[in-house]
Amino acid sequence: MTFIAIAVPVARADQIGAALETARLAKAQGADLVEWRVDSLAQEPGASSAVTRLVQDAPLPCIVTVRHVAEGGGFCGTDDQRQQVWAAACTAHPPAAYVDVELATYMSDGIAGERARDMSRLGASGNGNGPRVILSFHDFDGRPAGLSARIAEMWSDPSSAVSKIVWTARTPRDNTEAFEVLVGRAKPTIALCMGEHGLMSRVLAPKFGGFLTYARSDAQGTAPGQPTVEELVQQWGFRSIGPRTRVYGVLAHPVGHSRSPALHNRWFREAQVDARLFAISAGPTWESFKATLLELLSLDALHFSGCAVSVPHKLNAIRFVEERCGVVDAVARCIGAANTISVAPNGTLCATNSDLAGIRDPLLRAAMAQGWSDGLAGRRALVLGAGGAGRAAAVALACAGAEVTMANRTTDRAESVAADLNASLRSCATTALSIAARSLLDLGATRFDVIVQATSAGMSGGDAPDANPLPETVMLTDGMIAMDVVYTPRMTPFLRRAERAGAHLVEGWSMFVAQAAQQHRQWTGNDPPSTDVCMDMNADSVSL
Repeated sequence: MTFIAIAVPVARADQIGAALETARLAKAQGADLVEWRVDSLAQEPGASSAVTRLVQDAPLPCIVTVRHVAEGGGFCGTDDQRQQVWAAACTAHPPAAYVDVELATYMSDGIAGERARDMSRLGASGNGNGPRVILSFHDFDGRPAGLSARIAEMWSDPSSAVSKIVWTARTPRDNTEAFEVLVGRAKPTIALCMGEHGLMSRVLAPKFGGFLTYARSDAQGTAPGQPTVEELVQQWGFRSIGPRTRVYGVLAHPVGHSRSPALHNRWFREAQVDARLFAISAGPTWESFKATLLELLSLDALHFSGCAVSVPHKLNAIRFVEERCGVVDAVARCIGAANTISVAPNGTLCATNSDLAGIRDPLLRAAMAQGWSDGLAGRRALVLGAGGAGRAAAVALACAGAEVTMANRTTDRAESVAADLNASLRSCATTALSIAARSLLDLGATRFDVIVQATSAGMSGGDAPDANPLPETVMLTDGMIAMDVVYTPRMTPFLRRAERAGAHLVEGWSMFVAQAAQQHRQWTGNDPPSTDVCMDMNADSVSL
């Protein structure tokens, strides 16, 4: 069993009552241990009696930690102050379950190191009733130099009960190294990555037999990237994660806005599929995307089974699968971009594109609502953007019979992509279909029946959250359909302008759910439990 430890900082004696209440709430939510972080309290007069009260009144078995500033904590006091706290943890009735001691202190020649080793031997002897020692090392700057040597040194100590190594992840790839540490552990071990890239290591600790993972008790937590107990238990299904849990991701840059984890994990949970999907930031280049996927696929014990792919990597997805001798399906091949990668049991990769259906189906519903008896056939359609989503939108509209114009900031880019798509359409379509290309600056006062905004402009967390790429010269009317593929926020600058003109709006959320449903089918072989879901913009969640 992997424990959940709620980390509660206590800076002063007058905070003890509130800290104990926090621990009681965390216990009700599912925490197994409470870590009393007493970095500042240890330097206060009366620290010993305060720590004794924390330990004796704790509603859960507790860890007492005095983290030094050298390893990201707040303690800069004397060795004597630290030893007084350790003594209080040992002599309380009952005593603390564990005391966390940094490797540097434990191995030092001074009195603090000697006292820490004595405490460790006493706890390991079985003759006393004192706490066991968690021997730890932290690096807030990045992967520590000599990682393997440090963990081997901790494992080789005969008296310490648990080895703990924590560092700030530079990229999502650091998680796999933490998992490898757990796979090769020689004793109970905690291996976690801090920061925005490290969530996977915290959530998947039970998959690899980690001794515990930490949860935060306030907005900041005691280390960057800690989830709450409720998030671990309720949203991530921490208690049901095991060695065979499959792992999926959404790879994008940026990725913090994505609701893919919330939606897919809800569907996995409701369908009783033993899988979890994580937001994985793969930097903007082909090299970063490739390196990230290769690292995820390299660790067999991770059971990485596929990913959703978003801006700017939808073209990279096809390139990656082709380089790995995988399969690119007909739709993705025609569009020249993929938003879904699946890993077959034999390791074969498959690239597919669910964006086409995600764009087409909501547009056809909107056309029906507008009373267009022939759907999109014969309608003048404009696609803004020539990236992966723009490609899918242009093909979807062309195949539905619309007269499609693709517009981009640079004419050359639009013409190149349109030429590629036209060649693909000629090879796979039974009727003559074509996509025209123009520069955004050359659209003039043209009228369109349908406009699809298929760039990242207007996206929360993106490069241009306040941007609307549609030139002011293009006329919007109350008889047209306006769709945005961006779904955070729900009302983008483009949609707000279209709403003022009285256009029929198709929000990006409709497309997002439709394409995600296709991904769920691709990964599980079944329909999702429900596609009637909405998004809570104030939380990373979705609801019926």
